[in-house]
Amino acid sequence: MESLRDIRQNIKAIKSTQQIMQTMKMISNARIRKAQDAMAAARPFAIQMLKMVSDLEPQVLALPQPEGAPETWASRLFVNRTADENKIGLIVITGDKGLTGSFNAVILRAAMRFIKEHQTQEIFVFAIGKKGRDFLARLKMPNLHIVYESVGIFPKVSYAHAELLGEAVLKTFIQEKLKDLTLIYNDFKSLASQNLVEQTILPFEPFSVSKKTSAQEFEFEPGLLEIFKLMVPRLVKANMYRVLLESQAANLAATTSAMDAASKNAGEIVSALGLKLNKVRQAGITNEILDIVNGAEALNN
Repeated sequence: MESLRDIRQNIKAIKSTQQIMQTMKMISNARIRKAQDAMAAARPFAIQMLKMVSDLEPQVLALPQPEGAPETWASRLFVNRTADENKIGLIVITGDKGLTGSFNAVILRAAMRFIKEHQTQEIFVFAIGKKGRDFLARLKMPNLHIVYESVGIFPKVSYAHAELLGEAVLKTFIQEKLKDLTLIYNDFKSLASQNLVEQTILPFEPFSVSKKTSAQEFEFEPGLLEIFKLMVPRLVKANMYRVLLESQAANLAATTSAMDAASKNAGEIVSALGLKLNKVRQAGITNEILDIVNGAEALNN
């Protein structure tokens, strides 16, 4: 049986851990409101950019093709006829730290399933978050190439991070002639839950919003292709920024929920140890009383 000292030390250690969990919960609660506001502010711009590019699709696909080329640079972003069928891209966004419940595990399981399904193809990976970067680096698979990584950016994501990621995504997609580019991350649903998202973001067709057909014709100055070349990088960066903010808010929400549950569990353990402490103390007192009574009876005899 444990001694009173051992039980008291266990209670003290668990209470200390509980205080850390409660502090982490308070910090996440304080940050999540700001993260939600930033996420809500980024959504409208990203959606409108998607609508604008989606509206330009018919005109872009109608552009004259270069001599000897099956499609233009711009049309590749919608149809991608000249892609290398053996090359695909994958963006994995996880957190930088643990203590977030199943937040990171859900993403990594989805990423591993995707990699197994495409193990005959070359996969160009963009790893955002330390947990995902470390996991993918440990795989050491010959068909897996980490072409971009970014760690330590949460929970202070800025547009600069999205710019760097967006530039790397477009550059790799065009230069390596990727067939498509898939994004895996946790979307913010509510403070109590997060939604795993796995979607193709390039070419634009699967990711575009519902199109509005219009008979009106527009004239583009200095030209449609020039405008499209300016819009596409902004679109990709805006959506990367929105996704990073969504993931950041989901990460903070997961941390809050996990720390709240862990704090409650620690409280239950402390209560159970308190009962055990009382029982051990009472048993000790009872044994001492029995020893005194037995000693008195021995003296009387």
